[in-house]
Amino acid sequence: MRKRILVITGVPGTGKTSFSNRLAKELPGSEIVHVTEVVNEKRLFRKKAGEKVADMGRLQAELERRIALSAKKNVVLESHLLCDLKLKDANVLVLREHLVVLYKRLSARRYARAKINANIISEATDYCGIRADRNYARVFEAFSSDKRLAAYARKLLDGNLPKGRPIDLLPEFDTMLRRNRSLLR
Repeated sequence: MRKRILVITGVPGTGKTSFSNRLAKELPGSEIVHVTEVVNEKRLFRKKAGEKVADMGRLQAELERRIALSAKKNVVLESHLLCDLKLKDANVLVLREHLVVLYKRLSARRYARAKINANIISEATDYCGIRADRNYARVFEAFSSDKRLAAYARKLLDGNLPKGRPIDLLPEFDTMLRRNRSLLR
């Protein structure tokens, strides 16, 4: 049986975990891998300035092992880290979110201001989308609120790239800065 692999990535707060959990209910015969849980469970990190930094080489090897050992037809992996890996034969769905919504979500999680700012900048400049394009053959970006998200995921699992248009959040970033200059200090 040839496995179908879907990577769901995007900056923190874009809805990856919520969406992958919903998708699991819609895709019987799927295994969902929450990569942050794998990193913590297998202790695939080191501490740097009080933050966990994933050991990407060991993480890559562990995820490849899990994919190979999975008895499921569909393997769906979700994490912001996945845009920086290269998982063979994976199709990628990059979840995006409007910057004001992202700011509110990260603030509600009580992220430090510097971490919120870094994630807002990463989302505005499409860090995950650009990295995913470098590492994978089939990449599709969509807002996490898009009603067609599950359909996009199914198409990607089938090896098809849905039709879409680029998502440009730089105008939102400019507006955000103009309205609140202290926002990203």
